Amino acid sequence: MIRCTSRLAVLTVGVALAVPVPLHAQTQDGGATLHVQPIGSENSLQAIFADQAPRIDGILDDEIWKQTPVADSFVQLDPVDGAPPSQPSAMRIAYDRENLYFGLSFYDSDPDQIRARNLQRGGPNGNDDMFWLLIDTYNDDRNAYLFETNVLGTQDDAIITDESMSFSDWQWDGIYESEGRIADDGWHVELAIPFKTIRFDNEDELTMGVAIMRFLNRTGERSLWPYIPRSFSAGIFQVSQYADLEGIEGVKPGRNVLIKPYVISGAQKSRVTENGFETDTDQDLGLDVKWAMTPNFTFDATVNTDFAQVESDNVQLDLTRFNLFFPEKREFFLERQGLFEFGDTGQTQTFFSRRIGISNDILAGGRLVGQFDKVSIGAMNLQTDDNDEFGLPGGNNTVLRARVDVIDRTTVGAIFTNLEQDNSWNRGYGADLRRRFWGNSEFSAWFSRIEDKDPDRSDGAGSVNLALRSADWSLGAAHDNVGKRFNPALGFVRRRDMKSYATNATYNPFLGDGFFRSYAVSASAQLINGQDNQKQSSDLGLNGNFRFRTNDRINWSLGRNFERLEESFFLRSDVELLPRDYVSNSGSIGFRTDNSKFFSASGNLRYAEFFGGDRTTYRAGIGLRTGKYLNMDATISHQEFDLPVANGAFNATTFGMNLNAAWSRKLFANTLIQYDNFSGDLQANVRIDWIHSPGADLFIVFNTSYNFTGEDDQFDVRNALLNDRVGIAKLTYVIQL
Repeated sequence: MIRCTSRLAVLTVGVALAVPVPLHAQTQDGGATLHVQPIGSENSLQAIFADQAPRIDGILDDEIWKQTPVADSFVQLDPVDGAPPSQPSAMRIAYDRENLYFGLSFYDSDPDQIRARNLQRGGPNGNDDMFWLLIDTYNDDRNAYLFETNVLGTQDDAIITDESMSFSDWQWDGIYESEGRIADDGWHVELAIPFKTIRFDNEDELTMGVAIMRFLNRTGERSLWPYIPRSFSAGIFQVSQYADLEGIEGVKPGRNVLIKPYVISGAQKSRVTENGFETDTDQDLGLDVKWAMTPNFTFDATVNTDFAQVESDNVQLDLTRFNLFFPEKREFFLERQGLFEFGDTGQTQTFFSRRIGISNDILAGGRLVGQFDKVSIGAMNLQTDDNDEFGLPGGNNTVLRARVDVIDRTTVGAIFTNLEQDNSWNRGYGADLRRRFWGNSEFSAWFSRIEDKDPDRSDGAGSVNLALRSADWSLGAAHDNVGKRFNPALGFVRRRDMKSYATNATYNPFLGDGFFRSYAVSASAQLINGQDNQKQSSDLGLNGNFRFRTNDRINWSLGRNFERLEESFFLRSDVELLPRDYVSNSGSIGFRTDNSKFFSASGNLRYAEFFGGDRTTYRAGIGLRTGKYLNMDATISHQEFDLPVANGAFNATTFGMNLNAAWSRKLFANTLIQYDNFSGDLQANVRIDWIHSPGADLFIVFNTSYNFTGEDDQFDVRNALLNDRVGIAKLTYVIQL
């Protein structure tokens, strides 16, 4: 599923904003009266059994909605902490033996200004009026399902693990029904979430946790129920503060077996010599099965796995000495990915799923995840095929993971990884600890040891991190240690042979409904030594941003860097940087307008001293929101280098454009166009998705790549060389038992 750039703003708000409830009425700047509300988990709401299921049409005229209690004491989060919302909201909950039903009303005194543009599932709902509905089905105060819906009923969903989440958690695809409608008094949504879609205890009487947050896009206002004190800086993800959802009785999980077969057909034309091409066609089929073995354990199996429908990676130019990190986008690995995470994401990870099935096809595999009482476990095993074209042997990939809540808000865990290939093997062992305290402060630590058949690829790594967070302040300190030979075959390591010491501080107050809504100032420092305790690099940074009432933003940064090259480093094939110490200063300034408006823009200018020379970066972007059926985002980055070495004056340019088109909530298309002048490749990825039934799709995918490297006129289309062209059709179907 595609996650759009607008998600960053929405996710940041969700994590950062949680509002304190005063103990008595008072007045803040802006004149709004703050009123007393019970704190999060002190709230409760009763679900009512529906003898007749409501019709899911966005019109709350069903008899059951007249009988259900109403949660309507929402509290404003932003711009005025603790004030009543400018527009009221209400939630009602019912259930029958098959589904959990939600009737939601978001009143609006100016319904003509309601923003409703996105029809694409998993698309940019963050540019519309929308809500997040969160359900802690096990009532374990740690984990939850998140259901996102905009005015049109367009869906997205995610999974929260241990009161936190990352962008990859949005890749969970739940099967449920939603419908939204704009009325004279605002907008209304009805949801039907099948009990087969969620996991919960097999008890006669169930208590779940529930929370909801409304996004009023045109004003940037956020409000939620129940109230969660701002001292809990995880905000709406603070699962331990959800209200109790009571009254659900006599519901059984059932067999919960989901069978998802697929068939695929495709053709590819690839350049093999300057004037020679090779054409290949292929037809195949495969199967995915999800079986809820018990209410607490789910088993996934995959046979002849295919990821043809996954969107392309964004182009990154490698202008550093260290490995690039590309996030996981494949559905099989992303559901409950948070359980398997171990280490520092994007830096040092004992397990990183992109090491499986990228260069070698997956023949078959299985995964078991479960939770009982205070224990969460995960197990994964996949077999990959040999890659004869590149001489890469297949192998058996195993991951075992466990987490245990030992005391309140304290988790300990362990991990084991194993890759068996022909006569070689690589195994990882690790343990981690996470202790959350006060509101959302935490201490975490992990250690991992890798053992390889080759002793030169065996070593250890670990990290200790302390984060203190309050309403306006956060302070952090961290130490990382990565051995010279730390090489997890199923993991990711950006930098080896290092001992890192880092600290940071941030001040981020919210200012109410004035010209400035909020600002943030952060300072950071990092020292990196080698395992021999000799200094390798250091960084000092100061940055800040301002958010205006119009939801526009400006940002700035200052930095100073020290880098020691102990051996030559090729920035590109003809640019060699010599061993020596380099000191550089940098500064940047940028802006971004409200990207939910018809037209939005962003820009950034950065100047930095760079390995004895200069590096100037210009970035610009635009966005167009034409309505429900067509939206566009485009960005360009241009870097100018002037280094005191041979061939040291050169440019690096990347361009990217996303086009999102939709006919309805069931038929939409995405186009990603990318170019970089290092490779000279112009790439286009077109993906058409027809959701012919809930959870089942027909994907039509086209990938094309041309090379523009003509010396006389680089962009003369007559000189363009076709690299490859691919066309794929993939049909999936869902059988839910």
